[in-house]
Amino acid sequence: MAPFAVPPGLPPPYAAYPYFGAVRHPAPYVQAVVQLQSVTAANFDAELDLVAALLPRHPYVVVDTEYPGTVHRPPAGARDADLSPDERYALVRANVDELPIVQLGLTLCDAHGNLPVVVDYETGHHVERAWEFNFSDFDINRHRHAAPSVEFLRSQGIDFDRARECGVSSAAFKDKLAGILSAPGGNELTWVAFGGAYDLAYLVKMLGDGQPLPETRAEFMERVRALLGGRVFDAKYMAENCGRGDLRGVGIRSVAANLGVLRPIVEPPCLAGPKSLTACRIHTVMRLHILSQDDVAAYEGLIDGLQ
Repeated sequence: MAPFAVPPGLPPPYAAYPYFGAVRHPAPYVQAVVQLQSVTAANFDAELDLVAALLPRHPYVVVDTEYPGTVHRPPAGARDADLSPDERYALVRANVDELPIVQLGLTLCDAHGNLPVVVDYETGHHVERAWEFNFSDFDINRHRHAAPSVEFLRSQGIDFDRARECGVSSAAFKDKLAGILSAPGGNELTWVAFGGAYDLAYLVKMLGDGQPLPETRAEFMERVRALLGGRVFDAKYMAENCGRGDLRGVGIRSVAANLGVLRPIVEPPCLAGPKSLTACRIHTVMRLHILSQDDVAAYEGLIDGLQ
């Protein structure tokens, strides 16, 4: 695979930083580092081919999405917590149907939490690899958006004009990913997110050719399973409901810290790639060290905010 130079204005591949997971690798990978690969139209075919080749040994697929905020919100004076699950799903549906995706973070791991190890394009060293897909769909001049959310994404390094020019279209991403998921002899995958209602909704939207999301929560979960296959877990819901008070009502960074998932020495931007990696570590710790196998199985299909 040829080296790839990220176009100016898009986040570059993050500098590799020391392994910070909760599960140590067996030799010879103890010294492996994690590299988050930025993906655009120029390299998405090659990177998704690599993902497909890695799935047989790394069937846990952890995702996170970035999108231009929310323009449909609870009624005045109400909070999300005041809404019923059906009302919360209606807001997710309205926002995802209207607003294009900006980024998708993707992290793979095996049953022990080990990430795939690949050869770094430039140095030739072995690194653990995760991905951050940059999409071209969102047009800041045409689509509605929440200005504070867009400004935050810009502060983290996203250039929306360059993303329009160089990002991968969700349609092209869908065609490639759908082919991987439907390949003969495909793998039984486990999909994971952290606070995953929007993450799963954007996957369903892309894999469903941009068609409106189902009208009901039950129909939505049926479509999730039909399009993704395998099992679906929400690491946030698992943490919120496992009985530990220090994991309730806090964000992804606090959950990671309270579980002992170490942060990298140098913090990467707060975007989809790093968050999918952190969600992967959280789910691994919950699955291997906090919950029993029976408890883990009971969380299948339970999505934070939609229960």
